[in-house]
Amino acid sequence: MDITQLKYLAAIVENNFNISQAARQLYISQPALSKAITMLEKEANLQIFERLKGRLIELTTDGQLIFEHAKLIINHHDELMSLLEMRSRMGEGDVLLGIPPLVITALFSDFLSLVREKNPKMNVTVIENGGKSLEEMVTSGKLDFCVMVSPESFRNSKFIEIPLHKSEYAIFVAENHPLIDKQRISWNDLNNEDIALCDESFKTYHLFVDYIQSQNIEPHSLLTAYSWDYLFASIRKSNKITFLPDASQNIFNMNGVKMLRFENPMPWNISFVYRKKSNYTTAEKYLIDFVKSYFKK
Repeated sequence: MDITQLKYLAAIVENNFNISQAARQLYISQPALSKAITMLEKEANLQIFERLKGRLIELTTDGQLIFEHAKLIINHHDELMSLLEMRSRMGEGDVLLGIPPLVITALFSDFLSLVREKNPKMNVTVIENGGKSLEEMVTSGKLDFCVMVSPESFRNSKFIEIPLHKSEYAIFVAENHPLIDKQRISWNDLNNEDIALCDESFKTYHLFVDYIQSQNIEPHSLLTAYSWDYLFASIRKSNKITFLPDASQNIFNMNGVKMLRFENPMPWNISFVYRKKSNYTTAEKYLIDFVKSYFKK
């Protein structure tokens, strides 16, 4: 079982078991992907997918276990390969900046192009990953800078924090969901509901799980996925609920989906974080000043 096979498995699941769509995403033929999955099950000596009339419909219990581990392995593999590639190319004037996927879309759409336009000699290399993973990377020194979700849960005297944005989390449901008539929802409304949530590499997952546990809220089920698009797809034709920043309504296709706000919302605060040190490179100083100026405007 190699990393390619695991990526094939993940692509099928995240494309709602549509093997044709997964094959297009992977840039391989559908027969090649079908053969690869058959070989994977043969090598593992386990049935990974449930089938109906020859079509994949869901994961078996063993398949779900393999899929959860596959996501972590893929994440760590891609992170390692990115770091090796970026570090091998870095020279004077280069910085490594970590930004969570949804944050980069919501708040940094033109930021990076403006940095390059204003300072062509500077190379900002972006590592896009879940907020929890990025937090660990900046703490261990693998990143020069990190855009952090809910930094108040991280605050460390060894780091400097520049607040960038304040908003809140909301829930997103299908337009015919039973909760849709509520103007505001309470956290207790999530009891016995099916929740679709970003996986453990994202800060949102940990904020949500820690909070509902502290409030003795017990969802009926908790589905996790790395892909934000997959979360939206999973709620569109079901009674599942997903928990995301309210900025998601400006990013994703809201067709068939409604956003509901909490009576007592959890804040979605974003900060720019970097380690305190006696001297910063010219590139580091420039990026710090540019961030302050850009988000002040």
